[in-house]
Amino acid sequence: MKEFLVDINSYGKFCSFQYVSRETFEKFEIYYETLVKWQKSINLISNSSLEYIWTRHFLDSAQLYNFTEKTHGNILDMGSGAGFPGIILAMMGNKNINVVESDQKKCTFMREVARLSNTKLTIHNCRIEALNYIEPDLITSRALAPLKKLVEYVELHMNKNIASKKKIPNMLFLKGKLYNDELNELKKTRTFEFKVYPSITNEYGKILYINNLSMS
Repeated sequence: MKEFLVDINSYGKFCSFQYVSRETFEKFEIYYETLVKWQKSINLISNSSLEYIWTRHFLDSAQLYNFTEKTHGNILDMGSGAGFPGIILAMMGNKNINVVESDQKKCTFMREVARLSNTKLTIHNCRIEALNYIEPDLITSRALAPLKKLVEYVELHMNKNIASKKKIPNMLFLKGKLYNDELNELKKTRTFEFKVYPSITNEYGKILYINNLSMS
């Protein structure tokens, strides 16, 4: 994928792509400094993305806030890794953020970032399959799995709600060049509505907003 590789590691430059408050950007800086420090001993992100971390990870995650800022219920971020986009969305103002990650070291890292930056979120150190039901209003994910697999994870979680058959929540996924192939594959087994938005960090990247998904 061809990314828009620009140096945006200053408040003014970042805001030229995605507005955040100065307080939020200061939290981003704490996140950045902690990540670079921990990356030396733990593989939190790919080393190839370190040079453009502000674009590749911070801005890429921050652009989702335009779609999540009015969500008041639980937001579930599946397979958060080093905290993208979950921690970024929490820093930007989303409440009730739940991130799930099976890697214990990455969860320890996310807790440290949350502590240092005074960011509130709930971190679940478990596999997605083992996560207790949290009644999500929105589910997000970034660079975790193909769309069909992501939907299977969502359905698995929603099936844990034994008390009632609540409909599948809205979903917001960052996808790459093959997003259309993934959509067509999902259409073979599900009915759903969706919208596709361009990413501001990658000319081939897309933001998929999916709702009204039928259960399998």
